[in-house]
Amino acid sequence: MKRHIFKKMIAAVLFIVFLFAFSIQNVRLSYQPLKEAWQSSDFHFASLKETISKLDHTMNETVYEKFKFIEAYGFVQAVMDKNEESNFEVVKDTEGQLHYTYFTNKPNPTSELTERVSNLRSQITNQHVKLSYMLTPDKYIRGYTQFPLGIPYNYSNETADQFLSELKQIGVDTIDLREGLRESGIPTQDLFFKTDHHWKIETAFWGFGQLVKHLNQIDGNKLDPTGFYTNIDNYNKIEYKNAYIGSMGRKTGKYYTGADDFTLIYPKFKTDYEFMFKSNQLGGTLNGRFEEALLTTYPLRMDGNDYGLTGDKYFTYLYGNQAFVHIQNKDKKDGPKMLFIKDSLAVPLISFLSTVCSDIYLLDPRYYKEDMAAFINQTELDHVIISFSPQNLVTEFFPFGVKP
Repeated sequence: MKRHIFKKMIAAVLFIVFLFAFSIQNVRLSYQPLKEAWQSSDFHFASLKETISKLDHTMNETVYEKFKFIEAYGFVQAVMDKNEESNFEVVKDTEGQLHYTYFTNKPNPTSELTERVSNLRSQITNQHVKLSYMLTPDKYIRGYTQFPLGIPYNYSNETADQFLSELKQIGVDTIDLREGLRESGIPTQDLFFKTDHHWKIETAFWGFGQLVKHLNQIDGNKLDPTGFYTNIDNYNKIEYKNAYIGSMGRKTGKYYTGADDFTLIYPKFKTDYEFMFKSNQLGGTLNGRFEEALLTTYPLRMDGNDYGLTGDKYFTYLYGNQAFVHIQNKDKKDGPKMLFIKDSLAVPLISFLSTVCSDIYLLDPRYYKEDMAAFINQTELDHVIISFSPQNLVTEFFPFGVKP
């Protein structure tokens, strides 16, 4: 009996020592970020909840060896053959692809979004500027993707169908990149990253070709009459095996579903660009070839074990999501001038589209807080394209076109 009690005491002491050491490491790691979060907080009573949330988020993001715990948890879930993690925050389909989803039984309403697009169109004073909506595809591919029993579907495609129908009714040009996706020549299981909600770079390049075809049909611009710029054979392709862990993989750990391959695509032909960006009062300008001005190589140097945002290889293109971007193609001075109000799925597609345009401007409504209609009216443009993926058809992404 005494020996049994002694073993329990030793186990308890070791557990307490572990907790004490772990707490010390957390204090060392979290002290400076917590201090910065505290100092940047507004301590008015109305913002108390926001301050507490900010501090809680900082603590959760700076846990010592956080991703080791995530990997261990994900490994256990994989061994148990679980198809969801963290109360359905991330789910797995029958092909092993990860998805964001939620419980619902019908599409989301979109009439307010349609009205805001209509209002933006009425605010554009230059009648020669065309307005289009480009819908990038959802990872849930109809006719292919299947969820195991009990996994909810969020009706994102049905929401998108409803929204596009409303836009067509008010005369807004639409480009639906879900159409023809399974006939793209890319294996269906390779259209999207399995650990991320983004399409693969090869799929984005296909989308670039589809957009060029559509613009030629409605504008007659003949952006690429010989098919040179939309021919993948005229681009370098570098493949990084098991090198990418996407946003969902960073929540589940790489042992839950594995890591993704990543392909970097950039022109073989001569290019000359100026790339200017602004975000959070920071900004900069880069000049040079496509790969010098429009790509950042830092994420490519991070291996598949990196879980940080700095290792997000998808954001190799255009340095990720910036509040404002201006891309100037110095070799296409007579090309069209375009503006995109967009989310992250459009980023690599726009990078490739820059090869046939003179100027491309990007506004991200999550970070750009100025008047978008005013910017459009003050800028020489031929075309404005709004582009949000089906899961982003929510008012947060449509702050423009709001009547005072």
